[in-house]
Amino acid sequence: MKIIVVGAGKVGATLIENFVKEGHDVVVVDKEESRVDFVVNHYDANGIVGGGLERSVLLDAGADGADFLISCTSRDELNILCCVLAKKLGVKKTIARVRDPQLFAEIDNMREYLELDLAFNPELQTAVEIAQVLKFPSAKSVDSFAGGKALMVEFDISGGNPIIGKSLKQISVEYGYKLLFCMIRRGEKVFIPRGDFVIESGDAVYIIATESELAAFCKKLRIFKPRAKSVFIVGGGKIGYYLAKGLLDEGVSVKILESDAARCEELAAELTGATVLCGDGTDQSILDEEGLKDSDACITLTGIDEENVIISLYAQQKSVDKVITKVDRSSVSDMVKKLGLDTVLSPRNVIANSIIMFVRAAQTEIVGHMDALYILHDKVEALQFTVGEDFDSETVPLSKLKVKKDVLVSGIVRDGEYIFPSGDACIHRGDKIIVATTLKQIGGLSDIFRSGALKSKK
Repeated sequence: MKIIVVGAGKVGATLIENFVKEGHDVVVVDKEESRVDFVVNHYDANGIVGGGLERSVLLDAGADGADFLISCTSRDELNILCCVLAKKLGVKKTIARVRDPQLFAEIDNMREYLELDLAFNPELQTAVEIAQVLKFPSAKSVDSFAGGKALMVEFDISGGNPIIGKSLKQISVEYGYKLLFCMIRRGEKVFIPRGDFVIESGDAVYIIATESELAAFCKKLRIFKPRAKSVFIVGGGKIGYYLAKGLLDEGVSVKILESDAARCEELAAELTGATVLCGDGTDQSILDEEGLKDSDACITLTGIDEENVIISLYAQQKSVDKVITKVDRSSVSDMVKKLGLDTVLSPRNVIANSIIMFVRAAQTEIVGHMDALYILHDKVEALQFTVGEDFDSETVPLSKLKVKKDVLVSGIVRDGEYIFPSGDACIHRGDKIIVATTLKQIGGLSDIFRSGALKSKK
């Protein structure tokens, strides 16, 4: 597919990198020549120096025949208008980055008139991901499927964990919970495991199950942590605002530490239930005086990666139960993995998943459509599909369906209930199907079965 990305900042560059990996023909447009040069030199993409509201620039980029245009500059209004112009020039689908909370709240009411196919807000989506982890703090990361009916959680298996040295089949028999290990990362290697796979110390395991099954399993392993009830947020930017607002709505106690006095006044006015503190998050005395060590969780969201890392390390030293760190630069993220920090999130990676899912689902004619996509690793993805009305293998159990190699059916959600994917389980129309796979370019349910496994109604 031909994709135009307007804006080569952090989010734009991340999208371009992922689109090129997916095999798409990508053109980047940006007013800054240095940004265009960086993208062209580092990725297999073409570049044009110019503005997204210049008709001639968009035509030079191929807007009259492009499949997608994604505008992700720092200006919301420019992004929206760029998408409007692109649609008039012939782009099939347009996506705009909209960060302002008030504007984003109204975007659904305007999308039809603007012919805008999708609007995304990296800060809001990052806040949603953080809130998800705070609901199940035992895990390093948490992704939800089918509206939270099934969770995929990541755990690090450290020394002393009782499942070390046991096969997945042994774990299933011994503990009796309906859990499915959908991926295991061991150093630089990743596995979609079978029942004879043996857990080793240092493994990172990804498990799919209901929240209650996961909680019971964690309690049995003595690694369970209850939901966070008091949260200390360092950094009162847009992510901090969205996160605090969502947590307050759920009855969580929130403190926000922000260094900018004017921003503190804004936050205090908009978040009346939160305690807003003005000060430097790297000042140890402030963190101690304001009760960091008594908080259930610490979230570091300043605009400086190094500050976030330092504050998070201090919070871990103070034995805060859950520590979540925002890191924007990939170079810092790679180093942070070696420091033993609990949970590390990057807004640009969060947004890449949803946009790649949208693009991939739009490019295929499928039996069932994709609802969710999580990139677990460069080589492994977890996806959710809704089974369409054309699916005609409802009486065939999973053990008889011809699932492609390196695809693991990880769960079925039917009528709001999670069904463990045993061999005798069947897939029905309208079900939500969760799969883990090392295969790329999967756009629909028909892509995970071998030829002839599905029958379609004529």
